Amino acid sequence: MESTAEQRVNALESKSGDPRTGCGRPGCACGLPISERFVLWALRQWQQDRALPAEGSVLHQGFKTAGVLAVLPDFAIAMDALLFGTRRAMEIHRPDCSCVSRDEAILVALCGLAQGDFDGPLMASLDIMMAPTASRVAAVRLKAFAVALASAGLRLAPPAGDAAGRLN
Repeated sequence: MESTAEQRVNALESKSGDPRTGCGRPGCACGLPISERFVLWALRQWQQDRALPAEGSVLHQGFKTAGVLAVLPDFAIAMDALLFGTRRAMEIHRPDCSCVSRDEAILVALCGLAQGDFDGPLMASLDIMMAPTASRVAAVRLKAFAVALASAGLRLAPPAGDAAGRLN
């Protein structure tokens, strides 16, 4: 039986302590579930490269390891739509930063909405943040990315009935 990406990472992290407890600092990425950390890492790594990553790049290797390499183009197109379509510059930290910016938290939450089939709230949120044509492109590509994450075992969407995400 093949393990999911989250199971593989959780097995590695269990040796060094509980990854869900974190350091306790408000806004620190270390307390996020591994699925949200993966999205945060991907956002930050993409921000560093700003292009469809070549084979062998850090982003390419990360997506390959997580079992979601096929949706790397969807992710890159969604990020391009966000970069060029947002009404203001988004604050994305460097990959080695431990703090989560408000914009990063919003983008991770949007991926959760996309994964959970919350298309109405996803589109409404993107329409506020972006030009309408860019928001449609971003929604379609975020959806493909988020669904692939779920298939790989990286669940972002809150269980049915949960009122709010963990990030905000």
